Amino acid sequence: MDVDQYLRDPLSRRRFFALSGVGFAGGSAVFLSACGGEQESSAGGAGQSEVTKAKGPEETDIQILNGALDLEHMAVAAYTAGAKLLKGATLTAGKAFREHELEHASGLANAIKELGGKPHKAKRGYDFPSLRTEEDVLKFAVDVENTAVAAYLDALPKLAKPELRATAAAIVTNEAEHISVLLGALGEDPVPEAFVVGKD
Repeated sequence: MDVDQYLRDPLSRRRFFALSGVGFAGGSAVFLSACGGEQESSAGGAGQSEVTKAKGPEETDIQILNGALDLEHMAVAAYTAGAKLLKGATLTAGKAFREHELEHASGLANAIKELGGKPHKAKRGYDFPSLRTEEDVLKFAVDVENTAVAAYLDALPKLAKPELRATAAAIVTNEAEHISVLLGALGEDPVPEAFVVGKD
C-alpha cells in the first residue's frame, strides 16, 4: 500500500498503529502494551489493554509508559527507514528527530525501571506503508507524530506520578515541534491550529 492510500484509509492506519502498540477507543488514541516488542502474551490476547489489568498506580504507570515506549520505538524505526529518501535540510531534521525519539525512549525505559518494571524492546520489524519519495516520508512522519501527540495527551491524566506527567508533557511538546517542521517541509502551514491535539 502506498503512503497516500494508507493515509486516506482510517482502517489501515488504525490496524497499523494497533500492531505497533497504539489502540483506539472512542475515537481517541490510548496506549496499549499488548503488542509491544517481544512482550506479547499467548494467554492475554492481543488488543487487550494491560492498563485495565493493573492493580495499583505504579503498575498502571508502568503499563502506560511501556505503551509510550512502543510508540517511540516505532518512531525511531520510521525515521531510520525514511532517512535514505531524505536530503538536505529534511535529512538533517530527520536525523535530529530520530535522536530525539531515541532520547524519549531512553527516558521512558529508565522511568519504567525506576518503577520496578521491565521496558519493552523494539519490534524486530515494522510493516510501514510503501515509502518511495521524500514527500511520502514526510507525510508518514507527520502521521506518526500526530498519533504520538494524541496518545500522550490521552495518557497524561492517567499517570499517577506528577513527575511522569511532566515528562510526558515535555515529550508531547517536542513531538508537536516535529510536526511543525515537517509540515513546513511539505509546504503546508506549520502551525495550522491554536491547540495541539494530534489525531487518531
